[in-house]
Amino acid sequence: MSSSDRWQASYHQLFPTPLFVFNLQDHEAMDHKLLQIIYQLKASDPGAVASNVLGWHSRGNLFNLDGEFQVFKQLVDSAITEVAQAIGYGNVRITPANCWANVSPKHASNKIHDHANCLLSGVYYLKTPKDCGNLMFYDPRSARTFYKPLVQDFTPFTADAIAYEPQAGLLLIFPSWLKHGVEPNLSDNDRVSLSFNYIFS
Repeated sequence: MSSSDRWQASYHQLFPTPLFVFNLQDHEAMDHKLLQIIYQLKASDPGAVASNVLGWHSRGNLFNLDGEFQVFKQLVDSAITEVAQAIGYGNVRITPANCWANVSPKHASNKIHDHANCLLSGVYYLKTPKDCGNLMFYDPRSARTFYKPLVQDFTPFTADAIAYEPQAGLLLIFPSWLKHGVEPNLSDNDRVSLSFNYIFS
């Protein structure tokens, strides 16, 4: 904004939509163990149908499993606590609702969706070959599409969607009401991730 002898100008961002990004250190050993368990589960369970298209979606009880999944749960619990503090929910009791695995082979994707009756959602990437499909976040302000000009420069204020490239060891946490989807996997290898929801309790 500009200043002149006519005014002092400023702007404020109202009702922001947060995306918290955690880049895990030394995650390879944990990832390897989690991948082994996930593929064992996939071999014995046909999975569920949710937002997944052509991909495998496990049952939502993975936080109840022993061993490496408890290590992962403790990690996510800590990240959720940090997020809750940052957004003003530090005095609110927040607990995990579910956690599931996604194995997405070539051409698999996830339809646009949100996570009803939840507070915070997230995804952790275990295996991300090149061109395996971006995570897409969509502008939740539906009224903005009623009337909008053509623009040449896309910013967080003018874009309808924002892409996030998956990377192994990346943990993303966002409000459960934020609509999102996953582009098709164009690689010849699986994209593997873990997703989760947390709720008030």
